[in-house]
Formats: sequence, C-alpha cells, structure tokens
Amino acid sequence: MKKEQRLEAEKFLLQQIYDENPDFVDATMAAFSVSRSTVYNYINTLQDNGELERVGGSMPYRVLYKTSRFTIDTTREHSEDRMFSRDISPLLAELPINVQKIWRYAFTAMMNNALEHAKASAIVCVVNRSRLCTIIGILDNGIGIFRRIQQDQRDASGEAPTAAEAASLLYAGGYTSDPDTHAGEGIFFTSRLMDHFAIRSDYQLFTPNAEDADEEGGERFRGTAVQMALNNDSKRELSEVMAKYIDPDEGFVHTEIPVARFFGGDFPISRSEARRLLSVLEDFRTAELDFSDIDEVGRDFAHELFSAAAGQYPMLRLSVKNATPAVLGALRRAGYSGE
Repeated sequence: MKKEQRLEAEKFLLQQIYDENPDFVDATMAAFSVSRSTVYNYINTLQDNGELERVGGSMPYRVLYKTSRFTIDTTREHSEDRMFSRDISPLLAELPINVQKIWRYAFTAMMNNALEHAKASAIVCVVNRSRLCTIIGILDNGIGIFRRIQQDQRDASGEAPTAAEAASLLYAGGYTSDPDTHAGEGIFFTSRLMDHFAIRSDYQLFTPNAEDADEEGGERFRGTAVQMALNNDSKRELSEVMAKYIDPDEGFVHTEIPVARFFGGDFPISRSEARRLLSVLEDFRTAELDFSDIDEVGRDFAHELFSAAAGQYPMLRLSVKNATPAVLGALRRAGYSGE
C-alpha cells in the first residue's frame, strides 16, 4: 500500500475509534480491503506515534492529542494578532488554508474579548491537536462574561437579568458591552464557524449546539472559559459563512436563533419571553427561529411574537424551521404565514 493510502487508512481508523465504533477493525478492513493483521499494524504505528492509547474496556483505544499551552500576561501583551502569528499559526501550518483562516478569525475574536472585556490579569490558551481535529481553549481569570453582561444590564436599566438571560443575549449576535468600539459579532460568527463551540462562566453555559448543551452543569468556573473545536479537513469557508448573514450594503442584518437554547431548554409560554426574544432581533432584517427540541409553545408567546413583530418591528421578517406540527400550528394561528 502506498504511503498516501496508508495515511488515509490510519486516519479512517482514528475516526472510527473517535466515534466509538466497536467494529473499528472490521470497518477499516472493509473500507481499504486490508487484512486484520494490517489494521493492527496501523494501531501499533499510531500508538508508537503517540496518536492512540490503549485503555481497555469495551472501547479499548482512545485518540490522543498533542497539547501546547501558553500563558498571557495582560499587563504586557495586548495584540491578539501577534499572539496568533507567534504561538498558534505555527501549530496549524499543515492544515488547509480555509481552516487556517477560520482559526485566525476565531482565535483573534475570542482573545480580543478576553483582553478587552474580561478585566483579567492572566489568560491561558490551550491547543490540543490530533490528526482529526484541533481544539483551542481560552481561559481567563476575569469577571466572567455573563456576570459582566448582568452588570451592564443593571447599569443600563436598573434590572439585572439572570445568568441564563445574560447568555441568551449572545445568541442573535450584535450584543456588546462597549458599542462605541465593538460590533459584538465575534461570538456569533465564531460559534457558526466551529464544529463545537461553548462558553462557560460560573455555572452558566452558552452554546448554539444541542449536543454541546448535554455538558451543561458541573463545577463552577470562575472567569470565562471558551472552547472551540474544528475538524482539520473542514470544507467550511470563512467568506461563505460570513456571506450567509451579512448584506454587502447593510451589514450584519440576517441572524438565527436556536430557540430551545435561548430559553435554556424550556418551552416558551409567556408574552414576556416573546418580548425578550424580539428585543435581541430589533436591529435585524431577517431572523430564522430554529424550534428544534421544542414540543410546544404557549398561545400568549406565539401571539406576542408575531403581533409585536408586525406592529413594532415592521422591517423584521421571521422564518421558522424544525418546528413540530403542533408548534407550527400554534405559530400559524398567531399569524405566522411561512412554510
């Protein structure tokens, strides 16, 4: 077998193990027409290379990562682009250009948040790399992103939102505690560029992905922890993701909301919940509401959502996806006319 084919087979094998396929040996044999002994030769090579570890049990191997760690002294370093070029870019040099571009955007956007909003004295960046994917974590010892939003909201309105409500303000994009110098788009776009994206602070979790929300809870994290993961062979293009939400003339005017995540996993029933949802959409022209994992909605919520949108936000157009027949029926009775 040629070297390129062997590398492809090894990567396939790693993916099967990462996906916890108990038939990883047979799957690799079938996919590449090789013998069982050949597959175990691949396994031995991957173990020797530090890419695979034997752990025993029903899934006897696990994929290993090469870890690099950097500590940033915020009193001395202020340029996230220099950090990326110096510390991160060399680690990603073998990845496709489109993936490198995405990581440059994501790292600099999240590091800028930590530098300019967190009021942190130290920031730790951890890069975990395997042949399959790259995971980057940015952890700071600052005030905590949701606590910061709560403080800003209390200063602006006199009423502090809960931590969950503070997290919900980030789903549409465009929220910032410093509107004079920041557009508030970094978290939104980074979360759409990544395969997995989560922010944890105190006990609160922000993630647009339902599968990542399964990790909610756990111990308190003081400060803010951002975790980003992207497949090394991702076909995603930075420009294409941006173009989905940005109008060439009007800017960031299209957004989407994972409704279940916005409301912390609860089904929305009240008019106040509808008003809270609409309040984050007032600067947009179109918004797609994803009703995945929601089995029902309240009549008051549905009526307020579409009557208020028509009356108070005449330029806003709402669309719906992944709604059950029951939810779609409730929305249509409230005035929704889409598919």
